[in-house]
Amino acid sequence: MLISFIFSCFALALSPGPDNLYLAAVTSRFGKAAGFSFLSGLLTGCLVHTILLAFGLNELLIRYDIFFEIIKYTGVFYLLYLSHETYKSGIFNFQLEKNKNEIQNNFNRGVLMNLLNPKVFLFFTLFFSNFIYSETTSFKFQILSLGLIFVIVTFIVFGLIILFSNFIHKKFSSNNRFKIFAKYFNIIVLLFIAQLILFTENNLTLTN
Repeated sequence: MLISFIFSCFALALSPGPDNLYLAAVTSRFGKAAGFSFLSGLLTGCLVHTILLAFGLNELLIRYDIFFEIIKYTGVFYLLYLSHETYKSGIFNFQLEKNKNEIQNNFNRGVLMNLLNPKVFLFFTLFFSNFIYSETTSFKFQILSLGLIFVIVTFIVFGLIILFSNFIHKKFSSNNRFKIFAKYFNIIVLLFIAQLILFTENNLTLTN
């Protein structure tokens, strides 16, 4: 069961999705330091989702739609805010990736984009439950171990995406047309993720 879970994690991480798409966009624009700081934020969010699931706190979002809706619309408005801030920003140079404040901002962005995305919550709730591998080991331990495996696999695959995107960044970072393209590509991806979140519905139910 664990082997199947690992292969499934690799397949999910490799498949095109909003997270790896935005990661590629950020790295192509700002470089690998920004990419890895954003990835660290994403994975921190994944660990939080794992803990919520392990301790049953995810039931709050399933049982009470108001919590689900609050997270959903907060996530949408946050992404719209990021889109607006990106639009107002200038065409940054290569040195931005070494700016400590920007690295911290990318980490915070990764955490918030993960935790304010109800699709991630639904994914963890549905996906992890299919890979409970023992009837004797506690549910909490199994979920936490699955979460750790998921984070490690995601780091490996997304790390490779960062390295490839950083190659593009180094090759084209001095090209003004590429800078403009990278800026607006970031905006498009953010708006795309916001749209996905906006139309997310809570289709989970609890069984007593």
